Amino acid sequence: MDFTKIKKYPSQITSAFKRFPLASTFAIFTFYAFVMIYDLGPAISDEAGKPFLWLSIYPVAAMLIAVATSLFQESQKSTSHHSQIITSSAWIIISAALVSFLFTKNEDNLFYFTSTIILVYIVALFSIFFAPFWKQKDENAFWNFLQKNIKALITAVIISAILLGAIEGLVFGFAGLFDTDFSENVYIYIFLFCSCTVLPILYFTGIPSIDECIEEAPSLNKFTTSTIRFLFIPVLAIGIALFYAYIIKFIVQWDMPEGVVSAFVSGFMVYMLALATVMYPAHLTSSETLEKRLLKIFPAACIPLVVLMTIDIITMLLDSDIDEEFFYIIAINIYFYAVIAIWLIDKIKRKFRYIALTFCVLFFICTDTPLNAPIITRHIWAQSIENALIEQGYSNFPLSEEDENKFIAALKKRNDKNAKKVLLRIQKLDDEYLTRYFSEKISLIDEPESCCTAPDTTEKFETFEADINNTNQNALKIPQGAKQAFFIDLNFDNDDFEYRGDTLSFLINITDDQDTSKHSTYNFRITKQELKIDSLNTIETDSAIIGIRELHTEQRSETSHSLRIDGLLFIK
Repeated sequence: MDFTKIKKYPSQITSAFKRFPLASTFAIFTFYAFVMIYDLGPAISDEAGKPFLWLSIYPVAAMLIAVATSLFQESQKSTSHHSQIITSSAWIIISAALVSFLFTKNEDNLFYFTSTIILVYIVALFSIFFAPFWKQKDENAFWNFLQKNIKALITAVIISAILLGAIEGLVFGFAGLFDTDFSENVYIYIFLFCSCTVLPILYFTGIPSIDECIEEAPSLNKFTTSTIRFLFIPVLAIGIALFYAYIIKFIVQWDMPEGVVSAFVSGFMVYMLALATVMYPAHLTSSETLEKRLLKIFPAACIPLVVLMTIDIITMLLDSDIDEEFFYIIAINIYFYAVIAIWLIDKIKRKFRYIALTFCVLFFICTDTPLNAPIITRHIWAQSIENALIEQGYSNFPLSEEDENKFIAALKKRNDKNAKKVLLRIQKLDDEYLTRYFSEKISLIDEPESCCTAPDTTEKFETFEADINNTNQNALKIPQGAKQAFFIDLNFDNDDFEYRGDTLSFLINITDDQDTSKHSTYNFRITKQELKIDSLNTIETDSAIIGIRELHTEQRSETSHSLRIDGLLFIK
C-alpha cells in the first residue's frame, strides 16, 4: 500500500470541496435527508409524505448533476455560477413537479414517476462522463476519464467500507466495555454517513482533471493487456462458439427454451460491450494487433446471436400473451442491433457517445412517451377484444348486460388459446379501455383466471406438530403381561411411517439377538387428536406397548414429515 497517497487525503478532501463545492454540500445534505426519512418516513401519511418522498429522490441526483455541471465548466474554463444555478434550479422544479404529479389520482402516475426518475439518474450519470468531452473529436479523453474514475470509485468504496467497519467496531466495543446498549439507529446513522457523505467526497478526491485526460494518450498496462488476451478474450470466444453450436441445434431441432436465450444473449452482449470498452486503446494502434482485429470480429460475430434473440422473442409472442415486459425485451433487442451497427460503421468516430445516446432515447420512448410499453400493451389488448366482439357479430358498443354475458359465455365455451387470451385481457384491462365495449366491468369473469386454468380441487393443507416430554417415569413402568423390554431411540425413515388423514401409522422392527435372521415387526396406529394430549404415556397394539419418554412429530406438507420416539418397547 502506498502510504504517501494516504497522507495526501486531507489536502485532497479540501481540494474536493473547492473543486466540487455544491456537490460536496449535497453529499452532506444527502446524509441528513436520509436520516430524516429513516426516522420519520414510515409514520407519514400520503399527503404529509410529499416532503419525505421528495427528499428520497432529490439529493443524490442533485449531487450527480452538480458534479457533471462542475466538470463541464472545468472543460470550458468557466468559473461562473450561472450553470450550477440553472441546472440545480431545474432539478428542484422537476423533482417537486414529479412528486406532486404522483399524488394526483391516476393509476399510471407511479409508472411515469418511477421511469422519469430513473431516466434523470441515467442522464445525470452519463453527463459526468460525456458532457466535459462533448466537443472532442475523438473519445481518447473520455476513455482516460472513465478508467481513472473507476479506479477512484473502487478506492473510495474500499476506504469507506474500512471506515464503516472501524467506526461501528469502536461503537460496539465501547458498548461492551462500558455495559451500555446503543440502539440499532446508531449503527444505521453511521452507515448512512459513510455511504452518503464519506463515499462520494472520497470519490470526488479521485476524479481526474479534464486537462489531464485530454493530454494523456489512452494505454493499457501489461497486466491488463495480459488479462484481456489470456482470460477475457478466450471467455468471449468460447461463448460465441457455444452460441453458434446452439444455433445449429436450434436449426436441427427447431426448439428453444422460451425466454432463456434472450437472457443469455443480453448478458453476453453486455459482456462484449464492456470488453470492447476496456480494449479501446487497441483500436488506436497503428499496427494490426490481435486485439485490434478482434474489435472488428467480435461485434460482427454477435449478429447471429442477436438474430437468435429475435427468434426467441417471436417464439414468445406466439406461445404466450403480450405484456409490458415483452416490449422491453424488444427494445433491448433493437438496442443490441444499434450497438453492433455503431461499432461496425467506421465513419462513426465517437461510438461510446452514440451507444449511450441510443440507450437513453430507447428508454425514454419505452417509458415516457405515448409509445411507452404499458400504453401499447393496453391498445393491443383492447384491439383484440374488439376483434373478438366483431367475430361474434357485435358492432354496437357498449354492449348490454345480456350481450356481455353471451359474449363471455361464448368465449368460455370455445376454450381455445385465443379465447383464453381475450378473457385474461378483459380481466386485466383498465376500466378506461373496457367501458368502450362494455357497460360495466362487472362480473365478466366470475373467478380470476378460472377460464384459463383447471379448477383447484385440492383441499388446503394444514400442518401438524406434536411434542410429548414425560418428565415422570409413569410411562416406563412395566405393564402387566410384558415379557420383554427394549430401549428405543428412533428417528423414523419415511418408509417406516406415514400420515393417512388424521391417523399416524408406523412400524418398529425388532431383531433377535441370537438369530439375526429372525425379526418381528410391530405396527402402531394413533390419531392426531391423541398425540395432542400432553399426558399421553403409552401407545399400544395387541402385542406391544411403547412407553413414551419423548415423542416429536411434524407434518409440514403432504410429502414432508418427521417422527422421533424415545422410550421403552414392551413385548407382551
